[in-house]
Amino acid sequence: MSHMIRKLLIILSFVLISLATPSAQEKPVIKFGHIDKHVRKTPDSVTYNLVKLHNYLAEPAVTQSEAVRAFYFWIIKNISYKNKIELLYDPKVLFYMGSNNCSTPVCVLKRKMAVCEGFSRLFQYFCQQSGIECYSISGYITKNGALQDRATHAWNVAKVDGVWFCFDLSWANAILHHTGIKSKANEFFMATPEEFINTHMPLIPMWQFLENPVPLEIFNAGEDAIDRYIAETPKSYHFTDSIAEYNKLTSSKRRLKTAEEIYRVNPANKFNLAMEYYRYSRIILNFEGDIDALQYYHFIKARKKLIKAVELFSTSTDISSKIMKLQSMDNLRIIERVIDQESENFIYLD
Repeated sequence: MSHMIRKLLIILSFVLISLATPSAQEKPVIKFGHIDKHVRKTPDSVTYNLVKLHNYLAEPAVTQSEAVRAFYFWIIKNISYKNKIELLYDPKVLFYMGSNNCSTPVCVLKRKMAVCEGFSRLFQYFCQQSGIECYSISGYITKNGALQDRATHAWNVAKVDGVWFCFDLSWANAILHHTGIKSKANEFFMATPEEFINTHMPLIPMWQFLENPVPLEIFNAGEDAIDRYIAETPKSYHFTDSIAEYNKLTSSKRRLKTAEEIYRVNPANKFNLAMEYYRYSRIILNFEGDIDALQYYHFIKARKKLIKAVELFSTSTDISSKIMKLQSMDNLRIIERVIDQESENFIYLD
């Protein structure tokens, strides 16, 4: 009898030890109650100044995870999602339908409303102010297996205490707004890239932060197909190297590199390809100083890309494409005017 009791005690001891020892595969449970409490007490006097608001939110944070929690929680509680499509005036084309959405941190903080890009860029700003590497990522979201012809969403990836995590503040805001349950909104706070890829597909592979990036056709096949692919595919892609090389590029070359990758990954995505050409042209147009031979070449190249952008935007009849076609045509006219004015000074052989 005593032998049986000793055996049961030994078994019970092993059970208790196993329960007390956390699994190596589980994410650490970090409590943020004191951070959330601090965020709730944010004085109105700092909520219209980016620097003051950042400094207040980051004040009690000892770790980067506590800092990003403060930024995340304040934004999802205080910024409203609103997609504003309204009449905007342009003297060159008279009236046309346009978007008046906020995307810059200054605008978002002033209006306290934004679309997904505005949420992500405000979070990125706060992170960068705290020395946390953070990116605003554009990409596709799940659509019941349908092939996406454009990216319609934006979110964040940040390196927190040495580990890459994903954040979707606009989705968290929607959950918090509609349910009022904070714990549900936490689903999109510090999610792992392996979890996030089930619902969020970046435009280009390196922003997946995976060593075996998921192809678009696998993403469209659904969660089971994604999980199998991640489990069975060899890990041979070094996204850190790709991002490091990307960060070495000039802003204009980043736009062209992104355009190249968009076309390679999803040739059907004409809208985002055209957007990158448009953004490239804007960078060239914002050049300040005397135009030399190299800059003249950049204007010639920007003209080609804008002509292509107009062509790509023309393939769709939705309002966003029509707006961007008009804006591209406006920029094209300006670039052509500069090229004509400088044509006597340079000879360009195409």
